[in-house]
Amino acid sequence: MTDPRKDSLLSGHDPKKEVVILLTDMVRYSVRTSTMTPEEIRDFMIGYHQDIRDIIVIDDDLIEIEPLAGDGALVIFDRRADEGRVEMCNRVVRAVERMARAIDAGDLPATRMGIHLGDIIQAKLGEKVLKFGSSFAVASRLEDLCSYFGTSYLMDREVAHCQGAETRFLVNVGRLTLQGLPNPLNVFTVYKPGINGCPADVDETQLLEFISIKNSAMDRFCGDCSGGILPDFPSVREKLIEAQKLFTEMTGKKDLATERILEYIRENPTPAGDFSNLGMKLASRRRDSLGVRIFRLSQQLLRAMDIESYHALVVDTEWERYFVLEWKKKGEIVVKVNEEPDGIYYIDSGEAETFDDKGRLLATLGEGDIFGEMAYFSKIRKRNATVVAKTDLVVRKISSADFRKLPVIEKIFQRIAQGRRTPTAVPGR
Repeated sequence: MTDPRKDSLLSGHDPKKEVVILLTDMVRYSVRTSTMTPEEIRDFMIGYHQDIRDIIVIDDDLIEIEPLAGDGALVIFDRRADEGRVEMCNRVVRAVERMARAIDAGDLPATRMGIHLGDIIQAKLGEKVLKFGSSFAVASRLEDLCSYFGTSYLMDREVAHCQGAETRFLVNVGRLTLQGLPNPLNVFTVYKPGINGCPADVDETQLLEFISIKNSAMDRFCGDCSGGILPDFPSVREKLIEAQKLFTEMTGKKDLATERILEYIRENPTPAGDFSNLGMKLASRRRDSLGVRIFRLSQQLLRAMDIESYHALVVDTEWERYFVLEWKKKGEIVVKVNEEPDGIYYIDSGEAETFDDKGRLLATLGEGDIFGEMAYFSKIRKRNATVVAKTDLVVRKISSADFRKLPVIEKIFQRIAQGRRTPTAVPGR
């Protein structure tokens, strides 16, 4: 039995159609308007939305623009009769680039923009036309991610792959699984002179080199399940550091999107079991800092703790950047007995074995264990054991030079070394 009320609501409904959705949101809207009168807010927002309309709509009658909750806007790009998907996506990105340039020039307040190609359906409710589809949620999440990655706009893979000649400016931002969305998103943006932190007079040759290095790194970061290519975090980190250095030389500042991936690798130096399928899971709770993990996992450090040490280790975490990630293969020698020390190691994941100078097994080390500090506090200043990776191993190493820059950290490791000299301490570290 049909419901006449539902039939009435659905009168005049349209079939499903493919469109490009652009969702925008002004950055720091509340701060900008906090001291304005209602009349001033009205005039400011009317001007803002009119500016967006003037920038986006250029001889284009197949665009719907609907202001949302004051500082947001929903823009729907429909397909012209003479264009296919590629042409429609190109038209959208060119419009968004005009907005990005206006933001960079100071002609438009900073605005986040998310672009998604997807399906919607429409239906009339009285005199209003309502629009439905999961594409709105995807565009909204892309817009929200702009702040996290420091970009003016983000687009999904389908829109990115339709960019044709502009492909050379596309930058792979990452493969992400977001809370509330069933499938991972492959996210892209565009780096051009005057867009996404690139100065208008940036050297285009250098810019394209940065994009090439960054995209090569991100291909290795994401991997390719269909091609059997697994994510390779060590080489990703190396290439991203190279890309970051080049970006800093070009612009005088770091690229936040690149820094986010380096940050992810620092916190997750080995891909999770489902990483190849799901990518970065941004909804997950971030991993504890290295200081918190050392505090929790290392019994030696617990014995070394006092208020000063705790504050230096867990509260003031600037020291963590001195501990550099290194990946070791199973069977690889990490340190060798009787050699001069070159750093102190913290095991992030995996296991290692220590041997004396006659090759006898002394101990097995695992996640959270520290080794290499003894040589700094002995008279001979030599390694007293060989440490070999029992499994593939991820360690964090602080060099001798950096170790000496941190007096409180040096004090903590000195206490650990003193603790190892007790009769019950594990030898050979």
